[in-house]
Amino acid sequence: MTQKIASHLDGTCLSFGSISVELSSEAVAGKDTLARKPRALTIGAGLAALALAGAAVAQPSLGPDTVSWSASTPTQGVKPGGRVQVTLRGVVQNGWHVYGLQQLPDGPTPMRVTPDASDIATADGQPIGSPATKLKDPSFNLETQFYEHDFTVTAPVRVGAHAAAGQQQIPISVRFQTCNGRICQPPKTVRLSAPVTIRADG
Repeated sequence: MTQKIASHLDGTCLSFGSISVELSSEAVAGKDTLARKPRALTIGAGLAALALAGAAVAQPSLGPDTVSWSASTPTQGVKPGGRVQVTLRGVVQNGWHVYGLQQLPDGPTPMRVTPDASDIATADGQPIGSPATKLKDPSFNLETQFYEHDFTVTAPVRVGAHAAAGQQQIPISVRFQTCNGRICQPPKTVRLSAPVTIRADG
């Protein structure tokens, strides 16, 4: 898209990429110096605003998700008030890695697995991840823990004492950050649900 700022007077037209600025003949001749200063400031501000707008439009998108998630529980049912393990499985896109649950201060955003507050279940212990790779990360100049390809995290939950019998869904959130050795995506949160069968009490 071509933008044009013009004085509406005959004169010289200067081009800055896709932006054209037309100056009056008096401005070109060097006359009316005091009168030209506000105009020059206005043109400069306009060019700066257009440049910022162009930069915002040119930012690349983050692309597809770098981690695919699924959540499950054991197939056998659990009674109200009982404890059950929610297993999260992550599959990392080739060339990327996701940071694990334990990280040093000033390092990447650690993974956080949190059962959402509900009448179905609440957190009942700390999540545990499968063994992570430990390596000094040049992006942070620190030793980090991360996963490539497939990994799992188990989160213990306690089923609500008054949870209704039958098939239910345990809502759970995962916050994580991924990098590929060149760039890091901003931390993001995904919300999952794990199916669970609640047996009638008694």
